[in-house]
Amino acid sequence: MMKNRTFIIGKFLTFAMFLSVVFFSATSCRDEEKTKTIVVEKEVEKPQVKEETDGTSLSIDGDGVEFSTKKGDKKTEVKVKD
Repeated sequence: MMKNRTFIIGKFLTFAMFLSVVFFSATSCRDEEKTKTIVVEKEVEKPQVKEETDGTSLSIDGDGVEFSTKKGDKKTEVKVKD
């Protein structure tokens, strides 16, 4: 009885290995379509510098608080940090 089970398991493993070899050889040997890579070179525009507008801003983060205000040519900045 034990030899019969071993024989069946051995045949199944042999068949599974054969199917694995067939599957991998079929999938690895097919022709792949080659894609073309086109490189487009373009001049990059310089970013426009944004002029500071009049107003007030408040920034709070983990380092501290930053307060700034601007009116015309007068600009005030206050930074409170640890």
